[in-house]
Amino acid sequence: MVQDLGDGLILRRTTAADADALAAFNADQIRFQDMPEPFLPLAVWTRDLLGGRHPTFKPEDGFIVEDRKTGAIVSSMLLISQTWEYGGVPFRVGQPELVGSRPDYRGRGLVRAQFEALHRASAERCELMQVIAGIPWFYRQFGYEMALPRGGGPRFSRADLAPPAPDARLPFRVRPMRADDLPFVVDLDDRSRTRSVVSVPRDARLWRYELEGHSPGSLSRVDFRVIESQEGERAGFLSHIPVLWAGSAAALTHYEIRPGLSWHAPFPAVHAYLEATGSAYAARDGGTFTQIQLWHVGLENPLYETLQLTDRWRPYALYVRIPDMAAFFRQVAPALERRLAASALAGYAGTLTLSNYRQGVRLVFDDGRVKTAEPWALARDVVGQEFGIPSADPRRPAALFPGLAWVQLALGYRSLDQLMATYPDCIVRTGDARALLDALFPRSHSDVWPLV
Repeated sequence: MVQDLGDGLILRRTTAADADALAAFNADQIRFQDMPEPFLPLAVWTRDLLGGRHPTFKPEDGFIVEDRKTGAIVSSMLLISQTWEYGGVPFRVGQPELVGSRPDYRGRGLVRAQFEALHRASAERCELMQVIAGIPWFYRQFGYEMALPRGGGPRFSRADLAPPAPDARLPFRVRPMRADDLPFVVDLDDRSRTRSVVSVPRDARLWRYELEGHSPGSLSRVDFRVIESQEGERAGFLSHIPVLWAGSAAALTHYEIRPGLSWHAPFPAVHAYLEATGSAYAARDGGTFTQIQLWHVGLENPLYETLQLTDRWRPYALYVRIPDMAAFFRQVAPALERRLAASALAGYAGTLTLSNYRQGVRLVFDDGRVKTAEPWALARDVVGQEFGIPSADPRRPAALFPGLAWVQLALGYRSLDQLMATYPDCIVRTGDARALLDALFPRSHSDVWPLV
C-alpha cells in the first residue's frame, strides 16, 4: 500500500530493507524524557523485529511516513499481533509499538493517518483489542483508554533490607535458565496466569523466543534465571532487566514459585543474586547501584505478602482500544458465564443494555448463558430529558458509561462502584442491573506481559 498524504509525504508499509534506517529513526525520536542522546536499545529492538526474529511480526507489519523529497522517514509505527486470554478464553490482540514522529513534522495528522491504517489491518486479522504502553494522554485521541494495570510493585533501598551474609548457607540458589527448563517454566507460568483476568499465554515455542530470541542490548530483552534447591530441584524462576534500571536499580520483572513452596523461602537467595548482579552492572556500565526495584513485577505478586514492603512507585496503565464491545463480549462469553454461575445470579435470564452515550450493546441471557451480544442502536426519538432514573421505556439503556469508561469495567480495571464514584454521569438505573453488572464485571487483577 502507498497512500499520498500530500505535501510530498507518503504512507507505506515497512519492509526488511527499512531495518537500519528505522532503527536509527526510533532510537533518535523515541528517547526517554530529557535523554540527550539516541536510545540505542530501541534500535536493537527495531532491527530484531524487521529482521524476522519475532514469532508473529513480519517485516511488512509496520507503517512509515516518508518524505519523497528526501527519502527520509518522518513518522512510523509497528503492529505486533498476538493472542491473549480473558478469564481463560483466548482472543486476538494487536499491539501498536514504536510510535514516533520527527518534531518538525508533528501536528500534521501523520500519526492519526497511520493509526487508521493500523486499525484497519488489525481488524482484518480479527483482533478484538489493540493495546499500547504509551506516554500520558496521547493515545486517548485515537480511541484508547487506560484500562489494564502496568507495574507498581515495591522497591527497597540497599540500606533498608540487608542481604544474606556472603558466607551464609542458603537452601536455594539462582542459575541461568536453559532450554531444558522450559517445560517447567511453561507449566509454572500457566499456573501463575490463573491469578489474572487478562494474561498472555506462552507455549514452549514462545518461551524459547523470550529466552533466546532477543538480541543483546534490545529494550525488549530480559534475563531469565531458575531458582533451585541446593540439591538441584527447580523451585521457581525469575527475570530481571539486564542493566541498572534508571541508572540505579536492579529491577526484578518476574518472580514465580512452584505450588506448595513458601514464596519467601527462596527470596534470600534471590536477594543475594540481585545484590551481586546490580553491583556487577554498576561496575560494567557506570551508575550507582542504590536499590532493588520490583515495580515491573506488578501490584499483587504473592511475594509481597511475605515481604511487607511499603515503598512503592505509583503504578501506570496500558492503553486499550476495543472498537466493537459486542464482538468482544461474544468472544469472552464463556468467562462471563462462569462468573454468573459462581454468583447469586446463577441461571439468570433477561436482557442488559449498556451505553457509552454514543454506542450501545445489548446482552441477552438465558439460563445463565449469553444468548446474544450485539450492537444496540441508541434511540433518537425518546421524549424527555435523560436523568438516569428508573424507566419503563425499553429504549433507554439500563446502564450508561461516559466515554470509554466501560472498557475499564469490562477488563476489571475499575469496579462499578469506583466508576460511579469517579464519573457522575456513570449511571445504573436499577438495583437488578447493578447486581448483574457486579456479577459479570468484578474488579479483578491482571498482569499483562505482552509478546514484544
